[in-house]
Amino acid sequence: MKHSRFIILFLVLIGMATMAFAQTNCLTFDGSNDYVYYGDILDMGQSDWSYQIWFKTSALTGGLMGKSITAGNPGRWSMHFSTASAGLLRVIFHGSAGINLDANEKPGGGAWNDGTWHNATVTCDRSGLMTLYMDGAYNNSISIAAQSAANLQSTGHFYIGAYGDASGTSPNPALYFNGSLDEARVWSKCLTAAEVAANWDTQIDYPQDDLVGYWRMNEESGFIVHDISGENHDGELRPLVDGPTWNENGPTTLPVELSSFTAVLSAHHKVVLTWVTQSETSVMGFYIYRGIEPNLANAQQISALIDASNSSDQQTYVYTDTEINQIGTYYYWLMVADIDGSESFHGPISVTYESPQPDNPGIPLFTELKQIYPNPFNPSTNISYVLAEAGDVLITIYNPRGQELRRFQRKNVAAGTWNLVWDGKDQNGSGLSSGVYYIRMQAGAESSFKKAVLMK
Repeated sequence: MKHSRFIILFLVLIGMATMAFAQTNCLTFDGSNDYVYYGDILDMGQSDWSYQIWFKTSALTGGLMGKSITAGNPGRWSMHFSTASAGLLRVIFHGSAGINLDANEKPGGGAWNDGTWHNATVTCDRSGLMTLYMDGAYNNSISIAAQSAANLQSTGHFYIGAYGDASGTSPNPALYFNGSLDEARVWSKCLTAAEVAANWDTQIDYPQDDLVGYWRMNEESGFIVHDISGENHDGELRPLVDGPTWNENGPTTLPVELSSFTAVLSAHHKVVLTWVTQSETSVMGFYIYRGIEPNLANAQQISALIDASNSSDQQTYVYTDTEINQIGTYYYWLMVADIDGSESFHGPISVTYESPQPDNPGIPLFTELKQIYPNPFNPSTNISYVLAEAGDVLITIYNPRGQELRRFQRKNVAAGTWNLVWDGKDQNGSGLSSGVYYIRMQAGAESSFKKAVLMK
């Protein structure tokens, strides 16, 4: 059977797991002197390792979890909101020298201390990269290969809710955590991206190979945080009086139970994305993001809001990306937008775009202003336009009175579909107020208009 007119290309299916926490308890810390104490545990020697935790905070600083360092015995690995840059989530590895890995902003902008639940996962390949995943998606990475031989045998203490001071045996008083923590885990291996996507939002089986610490924080009462990994690394709440408190406001089941998210290249050389949900609750809708690398931070939103059905029955959604015309591999994410303002991402999945065969020339291009997304927007929006043939392009922003506010000039642009980002500012870099704005594209003798709404 000949398949040249309908090619299903390789898929990387990541991020379909469902958060299914049987209990929703967590620990809450006051930022003053609360933490969980473990003593000298989890020396990683020369092995790879990974660690993972859920957090919710609006504070600017504070330690989430990690191992302390002691003089002459390097081995710190930890995650905290840094005092060096308030609100910045930072991962530290100190073997023979210190290495910092800083989190990129959330997709769409903003820091991670936004007062909602997030999951942070760090994976460490001693001969390669230390990688940070946020809410199951790749965020940033840095090489640690130069320290592949470092023997991590620190006698420093391990903490949850704090960051060790220079002695390694006491918390740094400036970095007590203020907020809630849940579902902390440590492995003596480097998790793959697929493993991160599969377990970040679900409770995992235990015991299992290479799982050396697992604290569900479902005790509800008492002073002990039990390790269920089988390694017996139980923690103790500090201080015993007026220390961390148990509450029932932990991360709960995601509003969407997603059973599949796939991509195919159609006979017309358009990427068709399909996702299936088993149930939906309080979901506003979905957005599609696309990138040319498996890094969500650099991806662009390419769809308007796709309304959710909020049904308890199985639902199937389809979105077609018609704006790809250059050979290469493209990555897609599905963003779930909830009514309460929270959001989660699934993916990436990838598809390789190839040139249409001579007997399948595809749909001809027309010079036009294609799409403004998101719209309404705040603080920035993507302006998508198409050129039928190469040439110069002028994009101009006007207010309702016809006054020119901003212009973008592009010289010798090749035929195809293109995007530019407007940051909601005028030509002088001043932010514009909420209101309606008009966007005009001119290319040769062709021109077209679109309306955009800035809503602050």
